[in-house]
Amino acid sequence: MRILCVLLLLVASNPWSAFAAIQAGVAKTDITPPIGTPLAGFSARLGKASTGVHDPLEARALVLAAGDEKIALVAVDHLGYDHAMVERVRALAAQPAGLPPERILVMATHTHSGGGAFWDGLAFLSGRYDPKVRALYEERAAEAVKLAASSMKPARLGFGSGALPGMSRFRSRWPPESMPELRPVDPELGVLLVEDAATSKPMAVLMNFAAHATLLGADNMTFSSDWPGYARTTLERLTGGGVMAIYANGAQGTISPRPPKGKTAFERAENLGAIVGIEAYKVLHTITAADEATLKFTRAPLTLKPRLPAGFTALRAFDESYPSEVACIAIDGKVAMVAVPGELSSILNRDVKNRARALGFQQTFLLGITNDWAGYIISEDEYRHKTYEGSMSFFGPHFGSLIANEAFQLLEQLNPPTVKK
Repeated sequence: MRILCVLLLLVASNPWSAFAAIQAGVAKTDITPPIGTPLAGFSARLGKASTGVHDPLEARALVLAAGDEKIALVAVDHLGYDHAMVERVRALAAQPAGLPPERILVMATHTHSGGGAFWDGLAFLSGRYDPKVRALYEERAAEAVKLAASSMKPARLGFGSGALPGMSRFRSRWPPESMPELRPVDPELGVLLVEDAATSKPMAVLMNFAAHATLLGADNMTFSSDWPGYARTTLERLTGGGVMAIYANGAQGTISPRPPKGKTAFERAENLGAIVGIEAYKVLHTITAADEATLKFTRAPLTLKPRLPAGFTALRAFDESYPSEVACIAIDGKVAMVAVPGELSSILNRDVKNRARALGFQQTFLLGITNDWAGYIISEDEYRHKTYEGSMSFFGPHFGSLIANEAFQLLEQLNPPTVKK
């Protein structure tokens, strides 16, 4: 009897024992701005007007609920929403979607062929500021969340991972090529599968991979989601109708895609997207989805003080006191999703994933440029060596350590319980 009571007490005190039925909803909206709006991502474009739409820019939302927890993930084909944009998405969507505002996570695919005109003070990256265009991005992302929340149904959830070695490369000049062991490249492709419980068919698949969406260069003047859009299309075509593929950017701060073969930039983007989509499809066949789960969420609000690099003249880009955040989702005590507010260095990505693994998580999804685009998040060494990423890191040499440490603390709050023998 005493042993039974102890076991019951352990179950009652273990937050991962509270499995509950899963509900999920998905939806997408078009966030393509009017033709003539500048593109964002390459200063070499000089803020010139766009000339057309190659493929629509979209906001793709997934809302998950289990027990008392409900979370929305919305991926936008965009260079990166700043924190004020994220807060407005939350203000517009939270109440209609039945979500606490902080449970809405806005993730950017970081396409450099997405819409600009949204930054007052960073015109060299996104062209002349237009508040109406900024509002369009916010409102249509919020609409995707609301539509997804209105379509909730019983679902199953599973996860797995594949690998894409050779499809990405370390691009920074520090550490140098003579120190390959210090230049990590993460080939992992994380896959989150959401199935319709009634049909057992996929309703959403989230892919997480680290590489800049820059196969289309500054000479492209048409809106496009770049290779992530082709990855989504490939996966949806292979999986069949009724599924929505979502690309969640990883820690791509110092990582570029390695261009596959192709006569044009669009052919190369299509080929890389196909490779990513096919690998995700292969991973799906290794996943067994469950109809119950535990979801846990925590976040760390931040108040940052800008420390702009020498020569940086866009003084209006950040207020003296700048709000941001780091967040973490844990699923079943097995999967951690770490959301960071900018472009994380692959060196720090390695540290975060190693910490999650040491704490007992089986898999970590690093969600880059989520809930903010606060520039590059790099190590002190990278900052000290005046890399390109350092020239676009706006909060001083210790910003990367701050974000990594916040991630470590959130992971510890949600880490799977261990029972001592």
